[in-house]
Amino acid sequence: MDYFLQQLVNGTGVGAQYALWCVGYGMVYQVLGQLHFAHGDTLVFAAFVGFTLIVLGMPFWIAMTLATVLAGLLAISVERVVYRPLISRNLVFMAFVAAMAAGFMLRAIVQFFWGVQPRNFDEGILPTGSWDVFGVRVGYLPMLNLVVAVAIVIAFEQFLRRSKHGQAIVAISEDRSTAELMGIQINRIIALIYGFSGVIGMIGLILYITNFRTLTIGLGFAITLKAFIAAIIGGIGSIRAALLGGILLGITESMVSAYMSSILLDATVFGLLIVFLLLMPNGLMGQKTQLKL
Repeated sequence: MDYFLQQLVNGTGVGAQYALWCVGYGMVYQVLGQLHFAHGDTLVFAAFVGFTLIVLGMPFWIAMTLATVLAGLLAISVERVVYRPLISRNLVFMAFVAAMAAGFMLRAIVQFFWGVQPRNFDEGILPTGSWDVFGVRVGYLPMLNLVVAVAIVIAFEQFLRRSKHGQAIVAISEDRSTAELMGIQINRIIALIYGFSGVIGMIGLILYITNFRTLTIGLGFAITLKAFIAAIIGGIGSIRAALLGGILLGITESMVSAYMSSILLDATVFGLLIVFLLLMPNGLMGQKTQLKL
């Protein structure tokens, strides 16, 4: 029983990172109804820039704060340069393809400047101790992941409910045409959403770095994929569902690795994705909607 609870705690901590990747990813879908397949690569590109700043002598948290700002700006740039021109011409599928191309382009740039070797961060970025709770080791970092993820979800929900820009985001997500007739500056709000997606996703990546202390060129695709799967499980278009889906995905991976084999991890996760798409296409908390590429 203790072993099961230990894996539950570990999976919850990792799932909280997935949740933050999923929140940023899901926000774009909630407003535009499209999947942001350059999401992970923008985050990894910014993270490599942050790593370079650290190598040049900048403190970790200052470098990663600048990288977070860069992630937001990159996400806005992808929307402005890639998505907006194609979507304005109603070329939705082409926008999806172009987003994938943008992700591959960013990955190629990272490979050109930094190579394919993993980059390792120093230990001691955050405390790595743990509490002993009835025989279960509850690590500081997994709990920090969960607290940060829950805090960001609550804060963003309050932003949507109480702020002028938040209400504009809600209006656009419900009916873009009507929101435009009401005088809402659509393009500015959409850029804001993409900026939020980059910033929140980067916070999740920073938590990943503090846990695993490594950064790889292929992590961008993994981030996008896990965000997509977590969104399907929780329900695309819901901020709380992103949190739930991310945590459930992390717990699933932890249990499969512990009780089956890490070799079967990808097979099990993709199998779970297929099951949800077939039986619960709207996820656990999502509203009935038509999924668009």
